[in-house]
Amino acid sequence: MHPLLQRWRRSLIYIAAWLELGAILGYVAASGRIAHLAGITLALPVAFLLGFVCLTPYYVCRAVPLRPASWRKTMQNHLLATVLASSVVLLGGRLMASALASYWPGLDGLFLTATPILTAFVTLTYLLSIALHYAFHEIESSRRAELLAREAQLRALKAQINPHFLFNSLNSISALTSLDPARARQMCVGLADFLRASLRLGERDTVPFSEELALTNMYLDVEQARFGKRLRLVRDIDPACNTCEVPALLIQPLVENAVKHGIAMMAEGGEILLTGHRDHDQLRFTVGNPFDPEAPVQTRNGIGLRNVRARLEARYGSAGRMQIDATEHNYLVTLTFPAHTS
Repeated sequence: MHPLLQRWRRSLIYIAAWLELGAILGYVAASGRIAHLAGITLALPVAFLLGFVCLTPYYVCRAVPLRPASWRKTMQNHLLATVLASSVVLLGGRLMASALASYWPGLDGLFLTATPILTAFVTLTYLLSIALHYAFHEIESSRRAELLAREAQLRALKAQINPHFLFNSLNSISALTSLDPARARQMCVGLADFLRASLRLGERDTVPFSEELALTNMYLDVEQARFGKRLRLVRDIDPACNTCEVPALLIQPLVENAVKHGIAMMAEGGEILLTGHRDHDQLRFTVGNPFDPEAPVQTRNGIGLRNVRARLEARYGSAGRMQIDATEHNYLVTLTFPAHTS
């Protein structure tokens, strides 16, 4: 079905535009010859018929795409379609003029006189419709290609996440096996639960914020088994955020970054701050952590943060932002993106 006919509001606007054009043409054509009402009465159905005919290039353009190798065949098809469309409109107008001539004498004669001009108008209008439909198909093809590229990018970015989680978590378990086997076993159990949940959520494009936060808490449980009292949490989450849809596995890399570059590098540990607030149509989530400026320099903005930034841009474009604020002793990452509820 033509896109203009898929929604009744678009259809009404399209029909109203053609009827308005027909009323103007009928009024101008009738000036000084016949009653304005007669000209408008004839022009309205002709304009409606022309508007209907100008929808047909949508199907012709889709069946005969523009290709340099077949331009002759394309021109022949469209010239034939133009002749048929013009004939249909002119024939419909001729029949309508003959039917109305009994009420307004001279109307059929006026139509015959205006036939050459009307033929040129219908032909040019139909050719313009063909050009516009080709432009529309090109735009649609470009949009579909962009959406497919974004989906492929998102799938590739999500494919990076689970191996990254697993690698860092196994490093944590390895560090505990010789120091505290009981806590290492506890981490193994927690890691198994976490990976099962992350794989389940990773199969979906978006998840409720509450589920994403629950997965993040499972990861923090694993890390707290490793760091004990060195890892402390401060949460300030607005309940209004819970029903918002967020990209799956988006928040956990931020928390992992806070643990790896903050808590793990400080002998006394520190607090990780998690805040989430919904402001009308936007959701703002922040992860903050302390860090030791004298600790050995590690590469920041690694795969975790790069992944998060790329996924925000791929899904939300300019509406999704990641802001990083680093002071002398604190590191703050803030995500801002549209708050869509499920």
